Amino acid sequence: MKRNIFSITAVALMLAACATTDVQQLSKTSFKVSTRGAPACGSSGTRNVAFRTAAVEVIRRGHDLFVIQGDTTGYDGWSGMNEQGMVVQLVDPRSPDAKNALSARETLGADWQTAVQDGAPITCTT
Repeated sequence: MKRNIFSITAVALMLAACATTDVQQLSKTSFKVSTRGAPACGSSGTRNVAFRTAAVEVIRRGHDLFVIQGDTTGYDGWSGMNEQGMVVQLVDPRSPDAKNALSARETLGADWQTAVQDGAPITCTT
């Protein structure tokens, strides 16, 4: 019985904190998001965490519009960790590029204020 409780707790903890993200400023209008997701996240869950983090960071920088200029995906076969990197370019709403840009607020949904307050997601189930 104790073994079952331990196993369930271990799985719950793994799923609850399955991703870590770093953000590096590249220029005044661009930054890189680097996310590592646990095997339970898979590549798609890790990508989702990176993308949502990008949207949060865009808003924190006082913008809404952005484009992904670079995207890298990796998988560490030894540890099972998934990796996702994105280079994000902020877009001025008056720019000709604005018509093709994504909205950070729309990306995060109706409760975007809470997402920005919470910061980078740590689970791949958001």
